[in-house]
Amino acid sequence: MNNVNDYLINCKIREILKQDKEFYEKNGYLVIDNILPDKEQVDLLLKRAKDCFKHGGDKGVVPDEVSWRPGLSLDDKTREMVNSWKTDSLMAQLILNEDIGKLACTLLECDSVLIAQDDIFWKPVNGKSIGMHQDYPYFECMSKKVLTVWIALTDVSKENGTVEFVEGSHKWKDNNINNNNNNNNNNNDKESYSNNEFHAPVNYLKGLEGAIENNGFKSIDELTIHPVTVKAGGCSIHHGKLWHGSNSNPSSFKERVSVAIHFAPGDSVFSDTVKPCFSFGRYKIYRSNKLEESFYPITFSKNGYKSPIVFD
Repeated sequence: MNNVNDYLINCKIREILKQDKEFYEKNGYLVIDNILPDKEQVDLLLKRAKDCFKHGGDKGVVPDEVSWRPGLSLDDKTREMVNSWKTDSLMAQLILNEDIGKLACTLLECDSVLIAQDDIFWKPVNGKSIGMHQDYPYFECMSKKVLTVWIALTDVSKENGTVEFVEGSHKWKDNNINNNNNNNNNNNDKESYSNNEFHAPVNYLKGLEGAIENNGFKSIDELTIHPVTVKAGGCSIHHGKLWHGSNSNPSSFKERVSVAIHFAPGDSVFSDTVKPCFSFGRYKIYRSNKLEESFYPITFSKNGYKSPIVFD
């Protein structure tokens, strides 16, 4: 994966302390500054992330999903690309980074981690919102534990539509509805709204309605919603069941670009009871629940193992 550059992406993550783990367990998220300390590399990643939408990646592999195409899609839509590590060598350097995998492994409290999925999010100036949702329902077909490392490639704040976390919502009662984005077609069901109304909802908070009612809240005003503020090269980490989303970008000159890396324990397998949606089902091996490492690479293990594709 390093054939396009003379150097590896430099990632520097401080030690995760006891108080960090306690904060994460209580609130469902953690913010860490400056995990990418080299500004030149951050700028290079930012340019490449946007180029992936405009021209495609350098591997010649089509990404699993692209929600925006220049000249065809609305310019104010928040752009999303799924699994850019498969299509571009530089993005792969970031997403398959061992130190980021170790960070995820520490907070997931497991022996190894694999990449379940990555997403580039490019919210243009005056870009539309992303509805409140949980990540876990998307990955329930493969794991009971999911964690996301969300890396800012631009400075992010409420001024340009940053991601917002509902503090403590990872401890809420489940909605008892499989709201997997491709498995639930009941758009009238309030509790499944979150994942059916992901891109550009009229009200980005509406996806919370069923969840807050199910957990004894009378209104959204009772919740503590934390907008992430971090410089380019910093990150946030959030629990797979934490409710999160982002408002529209009110800025006329500050775009917002980020990379979300979704991790699961390295020993995860496809579920016997939850049918995978198309995005994951296309990689399910006939009569096997194995997560094939060519598609779900292990990037960190306590015993030192990494999937062979990581070294490609």
